[in-house]
Amino acid sequence: MERIFYIFFEELSSQLNRDGLQTRQARKNARDHLNSIISGICDGQNLAPEESARLAVETAINFHRDMKAKNSQICLMGKFHNILYIALKTSWDWSVTDSITVCSLLGEIYSCEKTFERLFLGAIFGTSAPYFIAGWKSDFRDQDENSRAMVYFLEHASRRRIEFPVHGGASEENNPRMTRFIDVPIESCGMASPLRVTLQAGAPDILLILLRYGANPNPKDGGSSPIIALLDKLLESQDRRYPYQLEACLKILMRAVPFIDLPFKPYTFDMRKEVFMDKYSVLIKDGLISEDQIHGVTSLKHLARCTIRQRLGNTGKLPTGIKNLRLPRHLKRYIDLMED
Repeated sequence: MERIFYIFFEELSSQLNRDGLQTRQARKNARDHLNSIISGICDGQNLAPEESARLAVETAINFHRDMKAKNSQICLMGKFHNILYIALKTSWDWSVTDSITVCSLLGEIYSCEKTFERLFLGAIFGTSAPYFIAGWKSDFRDQDENSRAMVYFLEHASRRRIEFPVHGGASEENNPRMTRFIDVPIESCGMASPLRVTLQAGAPDILLILLRYGANPNPKDGGSSPIIALLDKLLESQDRRYPYQLEACLKILMRAVPFIDLPFKPYTFDMRKEVFMDKYSVLIKDGLISEDQIHGVTSLKHLARCTIRQRLGNTGKLPTGIKNLRLPRHLKRYIDLMED
């Protein structure tokens, strides 16, 4: 059966020029043909659809590796590489459950691109925006489908606890920082993490998804503290009319951190707190920030939430592991960042 899929990819690529799969429509046409083969194998071999699709995805990975090997391990980012995106959408369409195969596909994409922007940007900005940001069109129908697909891949990546080497600068040139899938920087957005890009876009629904799946609320992407950046944005609001999206983002983000890491270092904590209270006094008065989290002495309930989430995140069990906790439903929702 793998041979059938391999022949399909060989014939597909032989009929196309280098940019033959560059357009969304061309990839859709190829997927339609591939889906017919998957269905045919299911009927002819009495095979479950999900297993047949898994074999198609696995063969696409192997085919890409073979083509790359023939070119001295260099991917030209043309039709052979876009076959991986046919496989990516196929795994989503057919709900492939094998995390090893799905994560192998993610790893193959990263080995060439060093980013996952083609998966994250459509979920953050909508499926049209990525064309203007990065020059490509999403294979997903709309932002909702792209968001659900992002969750699908987050679940697989979390289950396998996969990490990727990220070269952040000259100091990391020879010793890249191993980074989880959810925190891998987006190249076309200045190497900012998906969480930071989401905050810049003012997308609280996507922010909640990322934090629930364990995104680092203080990403190591070279940027400033996301909370401080949000507070500075809110200060720009005229007449204290704060944009709903920014308020919602701050509220959600504050659920995921035990306290605010005050800036203005290397001053003493008391001096930093005084400067902070003075600068952001209006936000404190308006209830956008909890004074408990400023003073670093927050409630035991909140500290427990942060500690439990950290433990679950370290073992790749966010948010799925929360449901196994022997706690009342409302506490599970609290730990899952769904409630204050």
